[in-house]
Amino acid sequence: MSTNSSATPAAPRAGWPRVLAVVAAVAAVLVGGFALGTVPRLRQDRAVRTQAAAAAARPPRVTVATATRVAPDAERVLPGNCLPLTEISVFPRTTGYLTKWTVDIGDRVKAGQVLAEIATPEVDAQLDQARATLVQDRANLVRAQAQEVYAKSEERREQKAYEGGAESKDLYDSAVAKSQVAAATVRASEATLRVDEANIHRLETLQSFQTVTAPFDGVITARNIDPGALVQADTPATTKELFHLMRTDTVRVWVNVPQTFSTAVKAGQTASVSRREDPGRAFAGTVARTADALDPNTRTLLTEVHVPNPDNALRPGMYLQVRFTFDRNVFPVTIPSAAVVIRSRAPTVGVVDAGSAVRYRPVQLGRDYGAEVEVTVGLAPGETVVVHPGDDLPDGTVIEPVPVPAK
Repeated sequence: MSTNSSATPAAPRAGWPRVLAVVAAVAAVLVGGFALGTVPRLRQDRAVRTQAAAAAARPPRVTVATATRVAPDAERVLPGNCLPLTEISVFPRTTGYLTKWTVDIGDRVKAGQVLAEIATPEVDAQLDQARATLVQDRANLVRAQAQEVYAKSEERREQKAYEGGAESKDLYDSAVAKSQVAAATVRASEATLRVDEANIHRLETLQSFQTVTAPFDGVITARNIDPGALVQADTPATTKELFHLMRTDTVRVWVNVPQTFSTAVKAGQTASVSRREDPGRAFAGTVARTADALDPNTRTLLTEVHVPNPDNALRPGMYLQVRFTFDRNVFPVTIPSAAVVIRSRAPTVGVVDAGSAVRYRPVQLGRDYGAEVEVTVGLAPGETVVVHPGDDLPDGTVIEPVPVPAK
């Protein structure tokens, strides 16, 4: 009995070391796992803080661009309106009835070619009457000359009789007056003949207008009359034009040149003309003249360009593109438009100096091309400017320049 009671409590004491060993092993595993997960994270955090500190100490990276000088000449393409070199409306110069026309729209005619014929019976009758009047007045002149001869002879006879005392002075004075009247009648008859001749010439001229001819080489662009229609002279406000004639072997192109280039346009300057639908073909032209004054509404200079058109490829009324090459009087530089800072003051540009510090400088701007802008004053070619400086880049900030990527 005593032997069994003493052996029972010894068994639990013998199991505690094993439990403690298991607990220690589990604790060691947990500690090792914690160490393996925490130490790399701590190292990573330390590295991130180190990189952040280095980045904070490093100058900011800023996009920059280089100011470039523009070319000594500039090309400008402007819209133009094509017009014939010469165009006229052909109206009748005599009254009558159109007997026929010999040309129609689209026909090319030569100078002096007959376009139409007009019958003028009234003018023909007036001309016959004027010629008959001329014959009558010539006969009257002969009679007046004979009367003058007779009157002068009577004057000489009365003078001799008066000087010899056979006649009174009154009779002599009467003979002198009759002689003067006869001479005046001759001069009046001669003047009447000149009037008759002028009237005949006028009617012959009107009769010559029975044939309507072309004043120059060109193309008929309109015909507004048919045979049998009555035409009246000297009434252009109420009478339709017979024909419309244009000369197109050389065309005029009117261009409105902006004020920027207005002083560079000179007579004799060359220009290239093309059509939008055929941009590959260019027509050589020459500046013929300018208005020499700008339109105050558009601030443009009306310029006339003459373009030879032997094959009729350019038609009056066409919309054309005119390319000018202008010599520049000043040579500005160009920079990206995003480099210009516009505040309440004058435009400024952030220029990077030799120490990579940003210095804001006032400038004067020229033409705006959209993505780029001209700087006429305040910037030299080759200088580096900041693109998109923003408000967080104060003057004097040292930066790390990053060139604009090439397109």
